[in-house]
Amino acid sequence: MQEERNKEVVRKFTTIFKKQHNVDGIDQLFDPSFTHHFRAALPPGLAGLKQIGRMMNGAFPDVVVTEEDLIAGGDKVVERSSAVATHKGSLMGEKPTNQRIHWTEIHIYRLENGRICEHWVEMAMMELLQQIGALPRAA
Repeated sequence: MQEERNKEVVRKFTTIFKKQHNVDGIDQLFDPSFTHHFRAALPPGLAGLKQIGRMMNGAFPDVVVTEEDLIAGGDKVVERSSAVATHKGSLMGEKPTNQRIHWTEIHIYRLENGRICEHWVEMAMMELLQQIGALPRAA
C-alpha cells in the first residue's frame, strides 16, 4: 500500500511540474531536507530542481511528458518517461530552432512519510543536444 501511495505522490509531482509546468506548485510534495543528485552545478535542494524546471520550460514551453513506466519498490519509485516539445527558447546558449524535439528520461525518487526526499535522473541529453544543433549528429 505504501508503494501505491508513493507512486501517487510521484504522479502528482509529474502532473504539476512536468505537465502543468507549475514549477512553484510542488513544495508540499517534498521533504524540507530534499536532496537532488544532478551532476550540473545547481543550488541544493528544491531550488536546484526548480531551476532545471524553469530552464526546460523556457526552452520547451509546450513540452508534453508521457509516463512509460512507473515502478515502486520499498521507499523508491522509478519513472521512465518520454518527452516531446518544440525548441522555442534558448537552451545552454543555443538559439531556438523551432524544431520538434524528443527525448527520454529515467527518474528515481526516494520517499519518506509521503514526501520526496531524494531524486536522481538520467536523461538522453546527448540526443537532445544533437537535435537542437549543439552537438553534431552521429554519422
